[in-house]
Amino acid sequence: MADDPSDAPAVHLDLVDAPGRGPGPERDRELLGPDERARADRMPPSVREVWIRSRALLRTTVAPYLGCAAPEVRLARDGRGRPVLPDAPAVHVSLAHTAGCCAVAVSTAGPVGVDVERVRPLSLPDGLARRLLTPGELAEWDGVEAAERTRWLLRRWTWKEALLKAEGTGLRGGLHSFDLGWTPAGPWVRSARHRSRRWWVAEVPAGPLHVAAVARDRGMRTAS
Repeated sequence: MADDPSDAPAVHLDLVDAPGRGPGPERDRELLGPDERARADRMPPSVREVWIRSRALLRTTVAPYLGCAAPEVRLARDGRGRPVLPDAPAVHVSLAHTAGCCAVAVSTAGPVGVDVERVRPLSLPDGLARRLLTPGELAEWDGVEAAERTRWLLRRWTWKEALLKAEGTGLRGGLHSFDLGWTPAGPWVRSARHRSRRWWVAEVPAGPLHVAAVARDRGMRTAS
C-alpha cells in the first residue's frame, strides 16, 4: 500500500450503462473541446458514449484541482503519450475506459496509471496468459480453478497495464516483462526491472461486471 494514505491516488469510476447515471451524453459532450467532439463524431456508436464520458469525467474530476470550471480544463499529452494538465503539471492524471465503464485517477504525489476491463469471455485464455504472464505467474495460472480463470487473468491484466501507464510506456512496455504477485495487502511487484518499493499498485472495487486497478510511481516522493 502507499507509504502515507494521503499519497494514494484518487480514483473515480463511472458505470456508463448504469440506470439513472449522471447527466447523459449530451451534457457530457458540452464539456469537450472542439477537437474532442470532432474525434467523437468519427467513432462508431458502440464506443462513442463511453469515450465521451471518460473525457467528461476527467474534466469534472480535475477541475477542483485547477480551480476552474470543467469546460475550461486544458488537456495535453506528454512525450510518452500520457494525459497531462498544462496548467497544473504537479497534478498527474490517467484515464481508461472499457465497455460500460470509465475510470480516472488523479495523484499529486507522482505519475499514476489506471486501467479497467469488463469481465467477458476470453476465446483463447491460455494464449493470452502466455503473452501476459511471466514464468512465475504462469505457474500460478496453472493452479487457478477453471471458473475463476477469466476474472483472474483480467485482474492481472489491469494491475500490469496500470503500472505501465504510470511508467509512461503503456502496452509497448511489455505486459510479460515484469512479475507481479498477490498478498493480503494487494498486488506487489516482484521483478528486478520494476523495484517493488518504487511502485504502488492496488485494485479498485468495480462491481461484478468490471475489474480495475491503479498504480503510482513512488520514485519522485522517495527521491525527494
